[in-house]
Amino acid sequence: MPKARRSFNKFLSKITNWQDSYTSLILGAIIVIVLGLLVANYFNRRSQQIGGGEQTSQSQEEAQKAVGAPQEYKIVAGDSLSAISEKFYETAEFFPVLAEVNNISNPDIIFTDSTLKVPTKNEAETVRVQLTTTQYQVQSGDTLFTISEKVYGNGSKWPILDRANDVGRLPNGNPLIFAGSTIVIPR
Repeated sequence: MPKARRSFNKFLSKITNWQDSYTSLILGAIIVIVLGLLVANYFNRRSQQIGGGEQTSQSQEEAQKAVGAPQEYKIVAGDSLSAISEKFYETAEFFPVLAEVNNISNPDIIFTDSTLKVPTKNEAETVRVQLTTTQYQVQSGDTLFTISEKVYGNGSKWPILDRANDVGRLPNGNPLIFAGSTIVIPR
C-alpha cells in the first residue's frame, strides 16, 4: 500500500504543478495584453490635438464681472441685500458691505428701482475687514493673553492680536503693551 500512496502523491504533485504553471501563463498573457493596449493608446493619442474646445462670447456685463470692475444693480421687487450678495459674491455674508458702500442705515429696508453700487470681490473683502475690526483701550495689568480672553473668550488666540498690532518686545521676546494705548481687534 505504501507504494500506491507514493504514486498517488506523485500524481497529485504533477497536477498541482501543472495548475500553477497554467495560472501563471494566463496571468502573464493578461498583463502583456493590457500593457500592449496602453502603449498603443499612448501612441494613437500623441498625434491628436487636445482641447479644440468651443468658442463662446461674453456679454458686456459678464466681461465687467470677470475683469473685476465695480458694477451697479437695480433693485427689483423681492430683493434683499443678502440675496443680492449671494448673486454677486456667491455668499450672503457680504450684505453688510453692500449696506456700507451704499450708505444704507437699515439693511432690512431697501427700495425697488433704487440703484446699488456693487464693489468687486476684493474691494468687498477690504470693506468687510474694516467693518469687522474693532479697537480696545489697554488697561493697566492687561496682557495680550487677557485681552484675547476678554474679546475672543480664548486666551490662546493672543497671537492674532500680536500679528494685527505692531507691539514692542521685551528682551525675552514676549510682547510689550502699554496701558492707555489702543490696539486693533480683528474679528
